[in-house]
Amino acid sequence: MIYNLNKFIFLISTLLYLASCGGISSNVVTTSSPTESAEISNCSAGYTYSPGTTVSGTAKFRKRGLAISTAGANVTGLVLSTVIPTQLPIKYAEVRVTDSNSNVVQCGITNSSGQIKAIDGVSTLKLPNNAGQFTIQVVSRSNKTFFFASKGVSIPIDVSIKEDIYSNSLYDIGTTVTSNGSGGASITAIALVAQADEALSSSIEGGAFNIYNNWITTAEYIGNNTSSSTVTCLSDPLDIYWKAGFNPYQYVYPSANPATLQTVSFYLRGYNELYINGGRVGNVTTQDTDHFDDSVILHEMGHHIESVCGIADSPAGPHSAQDRIDPRLAWSEGFGNFFGGHIIQNNMTEINPHLSAALPNGDWLFYNDTRGYGGTGSDMIRMHLNHNGNSTTYDQVNATLFPAEGHFREGAIARSLFKGANSCTTNCVGDVGFDKYWLALGKTSQGMGVSTSPFRSAVKFFSKLKTANGGSFSGAMSSMLKDEEAMHLVGDTNLTVGGENIWPSYGIKLKQSGVACPLNIQPRNTTYTVDDESDQRYSNHFFFFNRPELNAVTSIKMQVSTACNQFSTATNAQTLDLIIFKEGYVYNEDCDDYNSSGDCISVLKTTSSDIATQNRGSYILNGGFNTKTVTTSGLTNGNYLLNIRAYSSSPKTVNSSANCSYTLVDQSGGYLCPDTTY
Repeated sequence: MIYNLNKFIFLISTLLYLASCGGISSNVVTTSSPTESAEISNCSAGYTYSPGTTVSGTAKFRKRGLAISTAGANVTGLVLSTVIPTQLPIKYAEVRVTDSNSNVVQCGITNSSGQIKAIDGVSTLKLPNNAGQFTIQVVSRSNKTFFFASKGVSIPIDVSIKEDIYSNSLYDIGTTVTSNGSGGASITAIALVAQADEALSSSIEGGAFNIYNNWITTAEYIGNNTSSSTVTCLSDPLDIYWKAGFNPYQYVYPSANPATLQTVSFYLRGYNELYINGGRVGNVTTQDTDHFDDSVILHEMGHHIESVCGIADSPAGPHSAQDRIDPRLAWSEGFGNFFGGHIIQNNMTEINPHLSAALPNGDWLFYNDTRGYGGTGSDMIRMHLNHNGNSTTYDQVNATLFPAEGHFREGAIARSLFKGANSCTTNCVGDVGFDKYWLALGKTSQGMGVSTSPFRSAVKFFSKLKTANGGSFSGAMSSMLKDEEAMHLVGDTNLTVGGENIWPSYGIKLKQSGVACPLNIQPRNTTYTVDDESDQRYSNHFFFFNRPELNAVTSIKMQVSTACNQFSTATNAQTLDLIIFKEGYVYNEDCDDYNSSGDCISVLKTTSSDIATQNRGSYILNGGFNTKTVTTSGLTNGNYLLNIRAYSSSPKTVNSSANCSYTLVDQSGGYLCPDTTY
């Protein structure tokens, strides 16, 4: 059949999560669609041979480790290095046995030690009662159903590591044995090893099985470390594509020069497909590769977890840990960074048993991404997940000057999540268990993964986490969030200035109220430049409303205080606008032109198909207020986000001393106010 490349024709910025990357500017696939071959069927039947020839042996994989540089108790470098001496077991993988005519004659599975077993994972594997040659293969696909007794649930883990989207070929390691057909005979000491050194195997099967091991380790960890039975989402099928020397970005841009095409790993949301970077044009020695970068692999797996076990609504697109970005994107990338560090920290024996002894205090405290290995290798990203965000030199946040900015910073989010769930030598709190994280993430009434809770962000997650934690955080946890990472929660006193709410929390519900609730948009401080376009933490407020719940409201009027005149100068006209976004929107940057550095040098009020309605026109003087009104009566039922946006005709030059108070009222003059909790 013809492979459906439509999955790559969609607007990529709405589908792809990119690890350690910049943006994607094009979405066109121009080449014809190659022919696709189907993945081979699961080998899941156990054949009975009595007495049969018994087989015993093991399947293991090798991986490259990390060269860790330190200065005292500080890690100063993490570079991919030599192959570690320990061979790691390939756990719960499918075993296929074929005869000399390629007919499947037996199926099995490896156990937790990588031992080759019958299909039940316990009994001895047996060959037919006839003489001949048989090929025994362990393939990069799971055939395992996990049973977690404490939860009373069985979870089939359905994951395949495949070479490419066309052949759908699985990786395998195998051997051919000769049986004389004698009943009760045995074939022993089979030792299958997936190599990590390209000099020993150009396919580097160890890379495929390392990726496989990351997912098996993740599934076991979640199943054993959550109190909730809502782990069946892990059974959603996951296809992972990786090939040594191949950059999967070529699927997105097949006409581009692969020698210069950016290298990335990504997750294709909606298809449950993960793509891991294998290098570039055959080069795995000096190029960026991710098959042994466990943080990156787990980061992308974190996106899959968020998508199938909660709900992912990130708009994706360009992101940097040093920028304030869309809070949905910041949350999702921050969670991925956290997940990439957390799983390693809590599963070092399974992922790399040599890590602990090589690390100061035995703690893995990083999200890292490497390029090349050995003497030509480097660490492209080394994010210290236990650092204090107020004092770190990389991705610094400022809780005093910019309260709540951490919710727009993926680095602050990753650190907050890590420090809240882990114990380590410095800065970690570790008093909120991962099981509470799971509840806050998930689709139960306690989590933010329910369909009635759109516009997800870190502030919503931590609010849900606080509820899951019994309604409060310890003093250490609260201090870490607020003072170290500028992760102020709903109702924090730092968010009220002069009786006015300066940040009502992203996506907080808008509701009718009998009491006025003055709001105040703060301008961006122009002395603190953290990105190239709009600053969604400053000069923006965002309110969620569900159309049926506000059915009696037919219009929303913004009444702007005359103090907002400080926003206006002769050369820099400043206004407040009302924009109502549809669910799943992409924020429309009011930028008309950029310079070579990517800085916005010309602004223009823009529109988008993601906008349901808006009023970006002139104020109307009404009752002593400058007002603007949007009509909501024509909106269809659904979830919407009201964006109150300060617009300046000069990029990044909003008067930093400006003070703009406003209130929201309905068509009858009744007040509309943000809720006090999510």
